[in-house]
Amino acid sequence: MALIKRNNNQQVTIQKKANVSRDLDASKYKSYQRKTLKVDPPVYELVKTISYVTDVKMYDLVREMANIYLEKNVDVRDRENIIRMINQKGD
Repeated sequence: MALIKRNNNQQVTIQKKANVSRDLDASKYKSYQRKTLKVDPPVYELVKTISYVTDVKMYDLVREMANIYLEKNVDVRDRENIIRMINQKGD
């Protein structure tokens, strides 16, 4: 522990505050509703490592990757068709 220059009568005060806020409604899917996604081992290790380094859950990371891919690499017409197909499955 580092030395602190202080008066002998003065006490050090430490304020510990924990983030206790919980967003329980953040996930609209339960764990049993999630599906298994089969990928090659190098792809899995890449996603797992990115998830660990960025402290993001793997399924959130894959969701974000898929959304970015849809925005950046799919043309507008195909994107509209994909979104329409997904919405029809949800109904």
